[in-house]
Amino acid sequence: MTASNRSTPLTPSQSDLLQALSARWTMHILLALHASNGAGRFTEIQEAVSGISNRVLSSRLASLESRELVSRSVLPTRPVTITYRLTSLGQQAAAALTHLRDVANRSLDM
Repeated sequence: MTASNRSTPLTPSQSDLLQALSARWTMHILLALHASNGAGRFTEIQEAVSGISNRVLSSRLASLESRELVSRSVLPTRPVTITYRLTSLGQQAAAALTHLRDVANRSLDM
């Protein structure tokens, strides 16, 4: 086997990130934020990701925030306004997912 044919093992942080991205609904959330110019409020994301519960959406957004894929900003309005925004890393991940989705769609058209 040549060097170009060998698979490079993932680092623990890469493996952790891929595992987080593969959690149910996570890719849908990233794609929904990407489709809405990289930002959205909780209810907007929930409407875009049909079928996700409040609890799961909260959990996934917290996970994405802890991995620095999404940032959360709180405005002191009444009621409080919370906006979730893709970070630079989140934008890159969402763009890659968009590309994979497009490839999958093309393969279905064949």
